[in-house]
Amino acid sequence: MKKTITGLALTIASLNCFSAENSNLSVQIIDTFEKNFGITEGKRRNHTKGFCFEGTLKPVNPEIKLYSDSPLFKATSTVIGRLSHKGGNNTAPDNKPGEHGMGLLIRAKNGEEQRMAMNTLDFFPVATPEGFLLLNKAKGGDAQAKQMLTAKHPEILNFKAHLAKKIKNVELYENMHFNSINSFYLVNSQGKRTPIRWSFEPASKAKLPQQIKASDNLLFDNIKANLQTGPVTWNMVITIANPDDPINDASALWQGEHKTIIAAQLNVLKVNSEANGKCDDINFDPLILTSGFEPSDDPILKARSPSYAVSFGRRLSEKASTKK
Repeated sequence: MKKTITGLALTIASLNCFSAENSNLSVQIIDTFEKNFGITEGKRRNHTKGFCFEGTLKPVNPEIKLYSDSPLFKATSTVIGRLSHKGGNNTAPDNKPGEHGMGLLIRAKNGEEQRMAMNTLDFFPVATPEGFLLLNKAKGGDAQAKQMLTAKHPEILNFKAHLAKKIKNVELYENMHFNSINSFYLVNSQGKRTPIRWSFEPASKAKLPQQIKASDNLLFDNIKANLQTGPVTWNMVITIANPDDPINDASALWQGEHKTIIAAQLNVLKVNSEANGKCDDINFDPLILTSGFEPSDDPILKARSPSYAVSFGRRLSEKASTKK
């Protein structure tokens, strides 16, 4: 059984697993978030505004066991999760279009844990963490970074073209699609590895109750109201890579027909503000995986763990200082 790593131990472990160069890059990325967004002490540097939820992840299609020996697909797991806004503004309005995120801590029946950090992007803007740093510097007004970004990372043009075509409406959390963005491998009991991506897709279309106003906290108020009539549900859809799909490039959208499996169903049973919930002190590190999953060599995926650790360590330190 895998050990569960929590709190400060996770921060140290994540940073120690990477070279000094990668750790320094992660520090620069978080520094840039702080410069662009400001700092809300004790809170995440990105996806600052959010709320907690509790629920379950229930296996659906036994076919997934042919691809993975993960305990997530053998019995119902408990879930502590978080729904959030992209960006560093703790008071971001809900009644304006934007990108959003879903973080999951899934605790399997056998005690193993898996964490997921997904968002509503279809694919990532750039292929490397160095490109991501340039992107955020450019967003902060760095003219040199903006010029270098296009020259060194022309894939950003494809992302911008794709984003321009997307319909930008205010959407309820219940109707959002959350994507893994990065690729992973499923590993079965014979050790066979299958490259995949996944998404959490709404099981049904939610409506806005008449008594809920289009306020700055619309999304929380709405899902809380909808839970009075039953769980809010997403299907975990596994997409199996085709032979020509780029596995280690998060900036590449997989094209054409693919085999998909609805492997499990996420049922949200309860929501809470972060002050009253259980998700605030969770680091949703996507490299914490159960047996039956393995990470790809995607450089963006590898950079997420130390970047999350830097942000997590800073907010833990800020919380500790306020208690003195």
